[in-house]
Amino acid sequence: MPMGAGFGVGAPVLTRTCTRVVPTPGTRMGTPVPVLLPIPSPLRPSCPARNCLQQWRPPNSRPQHGTQVPILSSDDLSCIEHTISHAWADSTKETYGSGLLVYHVFCDSKSIPEAQRAPASSILISSFLTNLAGLYSSTTVTNYLQGVRAWHIMHGLEWAIKDDEVIALLKVAATLAPPSSKRKPREPYTVDLIASIRRQLDISTPLHAAVFACLTTTFYATARVGEFTIPCLDAFDAAKHIKLGDVRHEVDKQGRRITNFHLPKTKAAPQGEDVNWAKQDGPSDPEHALSNHISINSPALDSPLFAYRDGPKNLLKPLTRSKFLTTLSLAARAAGLCDVLQ
Repeated sequence: MPMGAGFGVGAPVLTRTCTRVVPTPGTRMGTPVPVLLPIPSPLRPSCPARNCLQQWRPPNSRPQHGTQVPILSSDDLSCIEHTISHAWADSTKETYGSGLLVYHVFCDSKSIPEAQRAPASSILISSFLTNLAGLYSSTTVTNYLQGVRAWHIMHGLEWAIKDDEVIALLKVAATLAPPSSKRKPREPYTVDLIASIRRQLDISTPLHAAVFACLTTTFYATARVGEFTIPCLDAFDAAKHIKLGDVRHEVDKQGRRITNFHLPKTKAAPQGEDVNWAKQDGPSDPEHALSNHISINSPALDSPLFAYRDGPKNLLKPLTRSKFLTTLSLAARAAGLCDVLQ
């Protein structure tokens, strides 16, 4: 069963603490370029990438001109922005915020006045895409473009871009994408592969018990890893992330026992959705793996489902996506399965 959507590692995302690199005028594609930092501006306060769409403001945000436009209070306008901000998942806003950062670095390098950055002209966007082509993957270039577009939507500005020209430039970006941005196809996850990984883990230990339970659950429930892990240690939100209390045992219409997992919120289903699996034969059985994890780690009903005991005080620690993938990668390499996680 292919697990690329859940286990693949996406393109690097620029954050406010990362090095930013954009082409400078006259720089040949594919050659090293100098590091540029965005010019400080009161319009762009320091904030997490996921907040940039809303907190980074164009000078003419949500203009109220013309006799047909009602004059609204600043509270009304803020309410519009706050509501629109829920149109994108946090992970999408983080990627878009990174693209917005690159866009402003580009504009700084071209000495583009703030008033001309939004609403952006077609020629400015075309130049932006031209400068990105050959430096980033086509997916990253597309996401960065969508980030600038989302910024316009957030602040009520017109997005009047020549679609045909943009489509042509995105095709060029795909053609010129650097080899380093492309990964070889990964081997699909199979029952035999999971059994091989299982032999490299000691599931009597808290971390390995949690990792293997998470692996078998995401595999048999055909879920994404991000739906069962936490982005970082301090990011657990009971309203968004699955807890032990969200697990229940049921019987389906055919009389078969299944274990159901209620995901409180996902990118595809903001109101939540259910996934499930049934007991399997062999070492990849998710029922045994989950029971073993709960026996060893004893997570509370309101704690992250795959939290594990760690440290001298044996405290519960959320299983983060990075910890899960790192542990899995080590086990896969030990099993001689280096092509699984590249």
